[in-house]
Amino acid sequence: MTPVQFAKYIRLRTKTNSTTFSDTDILTYANIIKDDIAKEITRSDEDYFGIELLRNLEDGKRNYGFPSYVLNQIKYTQAKLDGINWQKLDEFDVITYNRPTDEASILANWSGKKPAFDIFGGEIFIYSDSAIIAVTGGLKLWAIIYPADLTALTSNTDMSVAPSVTTFGMPRQLHAVWATKVIIEYKNSKDKPLPLNEHELNVENDLVKAINSLKNGNLDRVVDPSVPYDDGQDY
Repeated sequence: MTPVQFAKYIRLRTKTNSTTFSDTDILTYANIIKDDIAKEITRSDEDYFGIELLRNLEDGKRNYGFPSYVLNQIKYTQAKLDGINWQKLDEFDVITYNRPTDEASILANWSGKKPAFDIFGGEIFIYSDSAIIAVTGGLKLWAIIYPADLTALTSNTDMSVAPSVTTFGMPRQLHAVWATKVIIEYKNSKDKPLPLNEHELNVENDLVKAINSLKNGNLDRVVDPSVPYDDGQDY
């Protein structure tokens, strides 16, 4: 479905219009439900929404900002600390370090240790036994990124299409279930909740079937195969 079709379908099923069930209310329900559905997809196939993000390393800079939705779902982190070879960065908590975090102290105390990173204040902080040098695309994160929020219901682009190279759309197989869950929320929001039909009562089974259809390399999966490059200008 496109956002236009999504809204039209929901209003047909709820016998509403743009006044009685506004775009704002549909979007509020839809984006909350979208994250719940994405969570279930991730439980079933944790790599479905996996994406590779690249950042430049900068001379003398150990901290690199990323959105919270990236930092909360990191699977793997690498860096070209020597400018050539990828090295895995192990996550650790600075509280276990218990030493000063100025450059000289880090270099002295990290001698002979494997490089690591800590997440603090929306940033990744790199610990290594050498100074950070400038490397184009020298920091790589593998992360799980949930589908982007719907921001409007006026587009005629299918909702499975990724809005950008660093975000995902919602898989087409989930669109009907997604809309049905919005319909259920609408019906349940009434002072006297409206009765659910058989189709709506069966939505959880339909959700399981839809998620199962994504497995085994489904050809309908909409994922941009190109490697995205994120220079951090938006952070």
